[in-house]
Amino acid sequence: MQGVAVVTNEWKQWGLQALVLLSFTLQAVLLVLAEFRRRIDSGVLRLFVWSAYMLADATAIYVLGHMSVTSSTSGQHELMAFWAPFLLPHLGGQDNITAYAVEDNHLWLLHLQTLAVQVASAGYVLIVSPIIGSRSLLWPATGVMFVVGVLKYGERVWALRCAGSSPSGSNYRSMDRRTASGFRLSSSPSQQNPRPQDREAFLLIAHRLLDAPMDLLKGPSTFLDVQYGTSLIHGEDLYKVAEMQLSLMHDVLYTKAEVTHSWYGLCVRVVSLLGTAASLLLFHLHLVVRRHRQHPSKDDDDGYNRVDVAISYVLLLGAIVLEITSALRAIFSSWTFAFLDQRAQERNVWHLLTSAVGSLRRLVHAADWWRYWSGSMGQHNLLQMCARSSVSKSSKMARWMGMEDPWNTMMYSSLIPVPPCIKQLLVQQVLKSSEAASESSPDHIHNSRGRAALKSRPGLYDEVMAWSIDTVELEDSILIWHIATDIYLYWFRKQEKQAKEATSGQLAEVVEVEAVEALSNYMLFLLAARPYMLPPPASRNVYVHACYYLALFNTSTPEDLASLLRCSGNKLNSGSSKIEAVHDTGVSSGNAGHSSHYKKIFDRGTQLGAKLIDDKFEDSGTTTHILELIAQVWVEILCYVGYRCSAYSHAKQLSSGGELITVAALLMEHIRRRTPMP
Repeated sequence: MQGVAVVTNEWKQWGLQALVLLSFTLQAVLLVLAEFRRRIDSGVLRLFVWSAYMLADATAIYVLGHMSVTSSTSGQHELMAFWAPFLLPHLGGQDNITAYAVEDNHLWLLHLQTLAVQVASAGYVLIVSPIIGSRSLLWPATGVMFVVGVLKYGERVWALRCAGSSPSGSNYRSMDRRTASGFRLSSSPSQQNPRPQDREAFLLIAHRLLDAPMDLLKGPSTFLDVQYGTSLIHGEDLYKVAEMQLSLMHDVLYTKAEVTHSWYGLCVRVVSLLGTAASLLLFHLHLVVRRHRQHPSKDDDDGYNRVDVAISYVLLLGAIVLEITSALRAIFSSWTFAFLDQRAQERNVWHLLTSAVGSLRRLVHAADWWRYWSGSMGQHNLLQMCARSSVSKSSKMARWMGMEDPWNTMMYSSLIPVPPCIKQLLVQQVLKSSEAASESSPDHIHNSRGRAALKSRPGLYDEVMAWSIDTVELEDSILIWHIATDIYLYWFRKQEKQAKEATSGQLAEVVEVEAVEALSNYMLFLLAARPYMLPPPASRNVYVHACYYLALFNTSTPEDLASLLRCSGNKLNSGSSKIEAVHDTGVSSGNAGHSSHYKKIFDRGTQLGAKLIDDKFEDSGTTTHILELIAQVWVEILCYVGYRCSAYSHAKQLSSGGELITVAALLMEHIRRRTPMP
């Protein structure tokens, strides 16, 4: 009990000081960690950012509330009242994180109410403190910081309001284009402009065409007003622009970018930096004057508690460092570069300043890394997961605890960089489909889901594989093609291993194998780990049942499991010359009680995999053509999902690094808006 009493006494004496320092520390942590979350999809990182984000507001609000109901702002700890205004900038947060989740943007009214309450609390603390009646320099120093705090907190509320509303004020208002985009797309690599290595130029284009991701993620704008000459953009270069725009939309939805680069944001930057510096100077002069008045012969005693003085300096100097960091980030931001370039279109006098900022940005290499999204794609392989989990002690323990499904989903999922071959394949497929079919056509990449790829091979769609696309739900189709792809790839690799000689054709197929496997695993990853990224009413029930069926095979390696599945598919194929369509007779596929539906879907996957290996289709008999076919089917499924994924899900995932399907959706949106070539 004596130890508890000692701790309690120490907390009463120094607890408030510790919480004030904690509040400042949390702001520094958020300043650093918030930059990483746009590029790193990590649960550990999200936990740290979320904890700091939640604790930052809670700590500042608690300290202000405690100050307003206690009388410890006088006597030995007189400087505590001086700390109250510093908590308002802490509540205003850092420029690079205003919202942790997209839902936070819709709570701007709650933050506005909190702003009023906390400003009143800070004002009350100052009114009842000895500072308000003194004639010392501490009073103007406190008043300046109070104004800075109100402006910073108000800036955050305004940023949340801007991010939570669409450009037109309604997410369902139609677009009335007044001016078409000046950029045009070219399918000829020789006509690309700007040069591939000119990253600043691509970033500028990303800003100029920001209306496309704005419409995709926030709702259509009232009108489009983009003017930027008649430069040609090659389709593959547009992928780079789309990647950059994911980072820019992260700025729009989760940071103060839109407000910072406005007249209000500029005023706040200037006032807050100058005001904080002035407060530091006034506070230091106040200590000097007080020390001289109380002890003219001493230079080391100003009558305040030494710890309180040190904390005050930490808050002041820390605030200045944060403000300088914020100002430098704003100056060297691509938003500033785009703003100056836009003004340069109107006044030639801005050209020199634009060039200077652009040159400085190129010298600061650290500014390059944050322009892109995470650049990764999730991977989850059904056969590998089931084979490895069957012999894993941790999976058996999770099964005993009733947590096998979430444990295996987490443990056997990974992230890989998006292979360049997938980027090229995605652009080629989108351009090819857009040029060959109208948006309303079922063969357009918006609607195809693999249909157009199968129809391009004579005899594949109508006679053999239409059932794998048209007559099943999206989640069923993903599972069927994933199982079939795995069966085919394991067979293909076995054939390659047995081959003694390598040919140029086989070397080219390595790229196809990488793309096919990555796309197949990525789509299953979305189904298993992020079903909210799939268009409703898709669910992961079919995945769960597939795991149950695969566990019955009781194999220790995915290769053995693939061989058994191929044999099972061959037996099913031998029973009928044509695979029958899968239909639910009046039963929803989401009903877990009707396992016959899921068993039939599982069997169709094995049948499809066996057919891809054994059948010799006209003009499609070689492994090269089969790999190309599978890759095209997966790209069409990817684009179908990305185009139909909700704007909310796209925006939500931006806070965790973004998704490849968001890049695909944005790429399709750009190409849909393209100006027809003359």
